[in-house]
Amino acid sequence: MDIILAILSILIFILALSIPVLMIIAYWKIFSKAGEPGWASLIPLYSGYVQYRFTWDVRYYFITLGCFALIFSTVWIYPLNTLLTPLYIIAILVIEIMNIISLHKLSRAFGHDIGFTLGLIFLEPVFIMILGFGSSEYEGIQ
Repeated sequence: MDIILAILSILIFILALSIPVLMIIAYWKIFSKAGEPGWASLIPLYSGYVQYRFTWDVRYYFITLGCFALIFSTVWIYPLNTLLTPLYIIAILVIEIMNIISLHKLSRAFGHDIGFTLGLIFLEPVFIMILGFGSSEYEGIQ
């Protein structure tokens, strides 16, 4: 019984490591399909900027980044300040709405519709791999 658990643990460990590696490769291929350098997908803030550039508009990236900065900078200055709670909620809602729109723009840039967008929202790793490894071609900003 211990051997079965050990083998199962090793398989789960391998699966847990393979999914992030496959996601990195898929994002690299998505960026390459869009005519951007693949290495740009590896740099956290820059990859978001580049993705907004080839799917939407970078001004919206800076709005999203500003909301993150607002949340993280004020949380450390005023911990547990109830006056800022509505501001946090609004900033989080803006971030989530921008994320959903960004995923829809990514879907449209590769020629897919709302169904694919829903897949990106609810099963992002699977649908990012479909975009990266599949036959989807970059069609430009839609």
